[in-house]
Amino acid sequence: MKRKIIASSIAEVVIAVTVIALCFGIASMIFIRSSKTFSSFQDLRLQTEVQSLLWEQLHGANVSLDIEGVQVVEETDENNESITVVSFISEHNTTIWQQQIVKLGE
Repeated sequence: MKRKIIASSIAEVVIAVTVIALCFGIASMIFIRSSKTFSSFQDLRLQTEVQSLLWEQLHGANVSLDIEGVQVVEETDENNESITVVSFISEHNTTIWQQQIVKLGE
């Protein structure tokens, strides 16, 4: 005796597999975005710390720009030698802040 598969059961299986795949895809996207958000939040926190130190330095406080987890790179501007570009780079190798400093007549 041959058994026939009812068409409605095939449709149910297809719908179930589609729903499972959709749930898995959404869960993957949420996981990836949440892992990226953490490093982005850390960079934002470091950027805020850099800005506050630069603000204190601007107003005459003698503060050090050494921040844990941040590399400070100073370069002279290609177009104007009286401008120094200071880049603050996080440990994720992203530039979190760039500051141009103008050297007044020395």
